[in-house]
Amino acid sequence: MQQFKALIPLEQIEINPEELLAIKRNDLVPLLDDQMRMNLYADQIIQAQSVLLNGVDYQLTQKLSQVITELIKQLANSNKLLKPKKFNALQKWLGLDLESDTHKIQYLKALDRLIDDASVLSQKLKIEIQKSQSRFQQALGYRERMAKYIVAAQQFLGEYPNFVNNRHPLDDFPERLSKKINTLQTLQSSNDIALSQMQLTQQLSLGLIDRFKEAQQVLIPAWQYHLKQSNETQSQHSLAELDQSRDKLIQTLKQSLEKK
Repeated sequence: MQQFKALIPLEQIEINPEELLAIKRNDLVPLLDDQMRMNLYADQIIQAQSVLLNGVDYQLTQKLSQVITELIKQLANSNKLLKPKKFNALQKWLGLDLESDTHKIQYLKALDRLIDDASVLSQKLKIEIQKSQSRFQQALGYRERMAKYIVAAQQFLGEYPNFVNNRHPLDDFPERLSKKINTLQTLQSSNDIALSQMQLTQQLSLGLIDRFKEAQQVLIPAWQYHLKQSNETQSQHSLAELDQSRDKLIQTLKQSLEKK
C-alpha cells in the first residue's frame, strides 16, 4: 500500500525566480491597465484543480463491501449446511440424502458467484484507485503552480509602487490584489483538505482490496481444500480443520470491512 504523502506547505515549495518573473510580466503587469481581469488571475489553475479532486467512487467501494458482507453471512452458515450428515435407510428411500446433496451444490454455487462478483468489483475498484492516484498527482502539479502565482502576487504587491508614479487617491489596485491573494490561499487550503481526503479514500479502498485478495488467493482455497477433505474422510480432525479455516477466512473478511 502506498504511503500517505504529507503535503508540503505552499510557502516551502521551491520556486524558480525566473518563473515568478514570467508570471509578473505575463499575468500581473497587464492587470495595471485592465483591472477588470483581476478575477481571472490564476483562474485556469482553479478550474483545473476543481475537476481533479474526485476521490475513489464510493458506490463501488460500497458494493464490494456489501458483497463481502454477504459472503461472510453465507460462510457463517456453512457449518450447518455443509456438515456431513448420516441418513438411515428410510431417509435414503425418501430421497433426503439426495435433497441434502442438492442443497450443498446450490449453496456452493451461490458462494462461487459471490466470490466472482467480489473479484470483478475489486478489479474495477483497483482501476478507480489508479485513476484517483493519477488525478492526485496532476492536482499536486497544479498546487505547485498555485504556489507560484501566490508568491508572484505577493512580491508584485510589494513592488507595485515602483510601477506607478503619482498614484491616484482612488487607486485600489493593492487592496484588490491583496484580497485576491487571500482568496487564492483560502481556496488552496480547502483543496488541500480534499487532496488529503483523496489519499485517505485510496488507502482505505486498497486495504479492502488487499484483504479480499488474501482471502481469495490463500484462505478460500484452503477452506475449499479442508471442505473436500472433510467430505472424503468425515473425521473429527478434518472437520476441526474445516472450522478453523472457515473462521480464519471470516475473520479476514471482517477485518477488511473494519478498515473501510
